[in-house]
Amino acid sequence: MLIDTHCHINFKDYELDRESMLQRALDNGVEKVICVGMLPEGGREALALARKYPGRVYASVGAHPYDAGKLDASTLGEFRELLSEPEMILFGEMGIDTVKAPDPVHVQERAFAQQLELAGELDLPVCVHSRDAFKLCERVIRGVHPQGWKGFAHCFSDGPDEALGWVELGFKVSFAGQVTFKNRSCDVIREAAKVLTPEDVVVETDSPFLTPDPHRGKRNEPGFVRHTAEKLAEIWGLSREEVFARTTATARGVLGI
Repeated sequence: MLIDTHCHINFKDYELDRESMLQRALDNGVEKVICVGMLPEGGREALALARKYPGRVYASVGAHPYDAGKLDASTLGEFRELLSEPEMILFGEMGIDTVKAPDPVHVQERAFAQQLELAGELDLPVCVHSRDAFKLCERVIRGVHPQGWKGFAHCFSDGPDEALGWVELGFKVSFAGQVTFKNRSCDVIREAAKVLTPEDVVVETDSPFLTPDPHRGKRNEPGFVRHTAEKLAEIWGLSREEVFARTTATARGVLGI
């Protein structure tokens, strides 16, 4: 069985077939999914789905780097309240994006640090969005938690050095559909996977984005996470069953489920 550690099944993309989509996930061996909500509104949507599908859907909430400028004391208070609910097992996504985020880096760093401080108070793992920003993320994390912290390096897209850096920080590296892409630009992601073990790794879809081969061009959904895990099995020279079991155990260890 597998866990999709990051998806956005609260999005309108799934309004017409959410029930059947979750059944397809189960049919493909995906027993649990983490629905990541953006800002309090998205967090409330994720929480509602977790309550509707107990034991199958869990929730997370945070201020994405794109929303860093919206994080204020009121929003942090809403996060604290939402994260007190038992279905909320992860905090994020949060982090730094030097490619597309509308707010300057110093605003993103402040929002990231504030959320990391709250994660420490609540003892919650975090989901970090890092796009061309590992060194910046590392500096912020060490500034708040000098010994490192826990959680996932979401949608990993860097190389071996960064992958090992995340492990050194106490995080698990989360691979999404890009590891299956045939583009040569994704070779570096596969090289990163080679220096890791299943105990360092979890898998995700980031649905509805980043649909893996062989479904590229279609809407992504949690059931497709198996293709990412199967690609990792190929890279590591392990059976898919072993990779499914070991990466699922890794995710369970971080999330406490």
